[in-house]
Amino acid sequence: MTRVRSGGIVPVLQVSLGCLVMAGVLLVAAPADAKLSGPCSGSATINGIEYDATFDTPQRPIVIPERRTGLQIPYKGSITVANTNYLGAVGVVVGPATITVADWGFEENDDDIRSTDPGATYVLGSDLDDLVGLYRVTAFHDADGGSCDADAYVKLEGPVLTTPIGAGSTAGTVLLGVGLLAAGRARKGIA
Repeated sequence: MTRVRSGGIVPVLQVSLGCLVMAGVLLVAAPADAKLSGPCSGSATINGIEYDATFDTPQRPIVIPERRTGLQIPYKGSITVANTNYLGAVGVVVGPATITVADWGFEENDDDIRSTDPGATYVLGSDLDDLVGLYRVTAFHDADGGSCDADAYVKLEGPVLTTPIGAGSTAGTVLLGVGLLAAGRARKGIA
């Protein structure tokens, strides 16, 4: 038996809030624990804060400021095994997809460089401009001597409603609310 509640805006707000929460769960689906495995280490500095493998939980994410396109991120990294014929990538997980923000290698190389150059800097592109919120970041580095994998969390700062995802979710919620309100009024007229 289906129970229909009449009574104005409260049920509409409850359904709307439920839809927003579900959208958030779908967009930020991530494992409970982050990790770093393999013979690698590294860190990056953003706005004066050095982030390393300890920033690996949703409660302790890497914070990326709202104005991120062109952000210069000094980094350092090392590997303790032979680093020939290497390749790797860093990506941000968004729902079922991963947005690659950096990649390297992908061709044969015989240089066995085991650490980054002093002063190495990555300039962030516009790939993440439309995202705001907490996301999982994945990275890997594969070489002849071994491989490394890492997961972390990143908090992309900014106002949610200015992103296409935020504006679309809000518009969808408003339309759903209007539809539910209209259906409730039609049902009330029938009864």
